[in-house]
Amino acid sequence: MTPFHIQYTLSRRQRLATEIYPWLPAIAGATGFVLGVVYLSTVVSRWFLLLLLIPVVAYRGLFVFLFDLAVHPKQSVDVFVDETRLGVLIGGERRWLPLDGIFQVCRSETGATWTVLHLDGSVLTIPSDAVTGEQLDYLKSFARRAAEERRAAQPES
Repeated sequence: MTPFHIQYTLSRRQRLATEIYPWLPAIAGATGFVLGVVYLSTVVSRWFLLLLLIPVVAYRGLFVFLFDLAVHPKQSVDVFVDETRLGVLIGGERRWLPLDGIFQVCRSETGATWTVLHLDGSVLTIPSDAVTGEQLDYLKSFARRAAEERRAAQPES
């Protein structure tokens, strides 16, 4: 079934739905921190407002993501799959991932997208209408193989 090439565009909503989850603890912590700084700046001294720079520096990846989301309403994605690698081209940046690292392929609750999870932490979101069943089966075969290897490696009780 290999190789294949998929081109699609992700909307803001699709990007936000998958890329915001890793940042939720940071958002919660930053919100509490900001509320504390605002309280201290109104009750004690305006100098506490300088502390608002700390979340911006500590979570700069979150702020870069939010800025990119605001500036670019749509994101073009090219996915290249060959016998051993999965290549993703987003905004001129290409990344190659070994297919053996795919450990999960799942459909969203609404059925609008598929999510491919890789061992290196990469998350690939693919709209359902952009991928065929045969292509999904090929990607799922690597996740199934990884699950079988994990089961085989576990000691029997």
